[in-house]
This record gives sequence, C-alpha cells and structure tokens, in this order.
Amino acid sequence: MQIKNFHVYHISKKLTKPLPNAVYALEYIEHVFLELETEERTGVGMAYTFNPDQAEAMKVLVEGYCRALIGKDPVYVRAYWQKAQSTMGGCGQTGLPMSAYAVVDTALWDLTAQEAGMPLYKLLGARTDTLPVYGSGGWLVPQEEMIQEALDFKAQGYTRYKLKLGFPDWRTDVARLTALRAAVGDDFEIMVDVNQGWTVKQALRIAPYLSELGISYLEEPLHCLDYAGNAKLAESTDLTICSGECLFTTKDIFELLRVGGADMINPDLMRCGGVTEFREVCSLAAAFGVPVTAHVLMEVSAHVMAATPKGGLLEHIPDWWAGAFSKAPVVKDGTLTLLPDPGLGIAFDRDYIERNKYRG
Repeated sequence: MQIKNFHVYHISKKLTKPLPNAVYALEYIEHVFLELETEERTGVGMAYTFNPDQAEAMKVLVEGYCRALIGKDPVYVRAYWQKAQSTMGGCGQTGLPMSAYAVVDTALWDLTAQEAGMPLYKLLGARTDTLPVYGSGGWLVPQEEMIQEALDFKAQGYTRYKLKLGFPDWRTDVARLTALRAAVGDDFEIMVDVNQGWTVKQALRIAPYLSELGISYLEEPLHCLDYAGNAKLAESTDLTICSGECLFTTKDIFELLRVGGADMINPDLMRCGGVTEFREVCSLAAAFGVPVTAHVLMEVSAHVMAATPKGGLLEHIPDWWAGAFSKAPVVKDGTLTLLPDPGLGIAFDRDYIERNKYRG
C-alpha cells in the first residue's frame, strides 16, 4: 500500500447563529478536510479553526506534510509523526504546525485500520463500541434560548448538557443556572464551561453557588497555562475541575497533571497532533488516575476514547459539523455507537464541500 494522492479542502461554514462565550464570539467555523489516497483506499482527517486566515495557513501546512508522504506506506504512522516533529523545529512544535499535522496523522490511522480490515477502535484495543455523549451549547445568548436548547437536548435523550459561564456580573450566571435547573429538573446533569475567563478568586467565590445547584463539573475556569492556579482551585473546591483542551501534546498535559491541576482532562485530538499523541495523552491521564473527556471532534475522538482505560465521555456541538459527512456514527439517546466499518467509518459529503468551500 502506497500513498498516491491527496486533496485538502478549506471549508468555511456560517453557523446558524452567532455563538458568544466569555472571551470571543463565533460566526463561522473553518474546517480543513483531507482525503489521503492509496491505490484502493481513502483515509480522511480533519481540523478546525475560527479564523479563515489560520485555516488557509493550516491547509498549506497539511499539503506540505502530504507531499512528503507520496509513495510511502501509510502504516508507519509513528515514524512519520516523529519526522514531522523534526520539521517543526523552526516554527514551533505545538500550535498551528501540530494542529495541521493532526489532520494527516488521523488520515494515516484511517488508512492503516482499513488495511487491517478493522474499525480503528478495535485496532487500538477497544473496551467498548458505545460511548456517552453530552450536548454542548449554552452560549451567552438570551436565557430563554439557552433553556430551550437544553430542553431540546433532553428531549433527544441526552442526560447531560454543558453551558457557558462568564457574564461580567457573575450573579447573571447564577441566575441563568437557577432558571435552567428549574426547567430541566434534578435528574439532568448540568455542566459549566468558562473558557478560561475567570481568576482563582472569582472561581472560589462562585463555586459554592454551583454546588448548591447540583453542578459538579467546572471546565476551564482559569487560563490553561496557569498550572498553579488550577491546582489551587482543584484542591480548594469539591467541584470536578476539567482542563486541557487548549494544551498541546503530553508535555503540557503532563505538567497540568503533575501539579494536580485537573480532576479530569478534556484534550483536543487536533491540538494533540492526531490519534498518535491523543492515545499517549489518554494513557498518561490513566497513569495519574484522571479520567478523560474528549473536546469536540467526536467522530474521530470516539475511536481513541473507546480504547481509553479511564474515561470516555464525548462532546457534541451539532451545528459545527452538521451536514459534513455522508457517512459517520450518530448520537442516539445521548450515546454514540461506533460503526463496524474498517477505519474511521467516516466519509465527507461532496455537496457540503462544494457548497461551503472557502472562496477567499
């Protein structure tokens, strides 16, 4: 099996509505999709940004990585990952170069599993083929809109919903949470995400109110690199502090875990550098006894999470990838069941690509 060709697409999708959080507002999501071809098979990879210029830069990087793989056997995934690392020395071995390589690494794993005739999760040594999923949304939109979204997720069979916090007056956050709890009832888990928008003092002030409302999961309350602050917060509250989505590879996440800065981590497969390093991050977390929940990229992350020793919760933001796939596992009643097809079991929708292709 040899890599013969590749196609890289920059997809710019306008979201159904603007999505504000504590630090920015989204109107578009920018995808970079890859189809990596051998004589008989096509492997796919994907990444995302919120800025079209960044996506264009990522597309160029992906194309460069792919050109270096023409004529090579895709199964030597680790060798190519290490080689790519050596080429990043002059521009940084995390950030955009690593996110771009994640697209390629994912496609290589897809091809490798297809060659083996197995779904990727089975090739990785699965412990399950079904994983719990939470509905993710609750942006800083009008309260009625946020509550209706949560009720819609509940009606679809989800048992968990995550919303954003981070209004200038923290009492607004508490008031919204109080109204949400009244609307969804006590049998529905509410998770909260601050997108790195608070200080330690702010978090400690608000934590008791969250506990009173039956909320135990607090995601990214502080800046991801504030290891000491995260550790202090994790030690000072009964809330489950989750962090890690904005960290790259095992080196950054090791430090977060070493200092006790997270009760749970939510690594992003793209920022980790693809399936290869995402597996290492999950194993590292297991060594520390810390469970893992994946940050978005559900359709790919699920394969690794299905073979992860500790954890498995997936995040789903429906609008971000709605319509992107002609074939992919779907969520039913708050659970994702992986497909039995060899590889990732994912194919891009051609009409979606043509309709949303970035035109500058």
